[in-house]
Amino acid sequence: MAPRWRYLLAEVGMGLRRNLLMTLATVVTVTVSLALLGVGMLIRTQVDLARTILFQEVEVSIFLLDSVTEQQRADFEKELTNNPQVESVIYESKEQAYEHAQQIFADDEAVLDAIEPDDLPASFRVSLVNPENFDVVRSQYVEYPGVDEVVDQRDTLDRFFALMNQVRRGAIVVAIFQLIAAAALIANTIRITAFARRDQTGIMKLVGATNWYIRLPFILEGIAAGVAGALLAGGLLLLGMVTLVSGMREQIQFVPFIGIPQVLAVLPWLVAIGGGIAAIAAFLSLRRFLDV
Repeated sequence: MAPRWRYLLAEVGMGLRRNLLMTLATVVTVTVSLALLGVGMLIRTQVDLARTILFQEVEVSIFLLDSVTEQQRADFEKELTNNPQVESVIYESKEQAYEHAQQIFADDEAVLDAIEPDDLPASFRVSLVNPENFDVVRSQYVEYPGVDEVVDQRDTLDRFFALMNQVRRGAIVVAIFQLIAAAALIANTIRITAFARRDQTGIMKLVGATNWYIRLPFILEGIAAGVAGALLAGGLLLLGMVTLVSGMREQIQFVPFIGIPQVLAVLPWLVAIGGGIAAIAAFLSLRRFLDV
């Protein structure tokens, strides 16, 4: 290793040890802020994954009027089967709907007592080739003879995904404020370190050292703190994936969950953001020490 780089690394290590408490405070602040940012990024990935998978399982329920004739029902089923937008069609009679409700609410006697065999309408459960084309299918059949109502399960999923997106935005907003606080803390730490070593930097300037050579150890100190915080944030995300998300995956098996590969994909972004913000904060804090 070249003598200059040995000197720079020695200065970085010395600077971090001299301000150990402030360095630890900086690392903790960066860790918390980047962990929140990582949570926001992972929530977005989770929402996109769940939306893609669950929307493929969404069914359109077409409820029929009690007055529908057998001929109308048969013609309608044939129309649905021949529709290129429709992947599959399942007919459920009033009796089957009642039996299905008894299975769903088997543990709720109050609901079962309130349901009569004739209360539930006959319906078609329709799977679409592309669930995003629900509006097209609905417009075709909402006025069809014998049809009472066309319902899409996407409304419930959209409300759930909207809630998840609000949580994601909240985590990112908090993370941004935390990153601002971390940048301010890094800048203050570097400024104090530079002030404490002003005599040394003055001598280096007199012997011909460039401004960049003088500033580089301080900037590297900031980057080291930022990268350390990013790596710790990644460790927290991995820990949460192994504990919390794994438990949720076992309890909620019908929802696809992200895994460790998605966390590892976020980690380089956290390192880049942590190191970049630290470098910018350190550079700006040293501007007043250029001319020594």
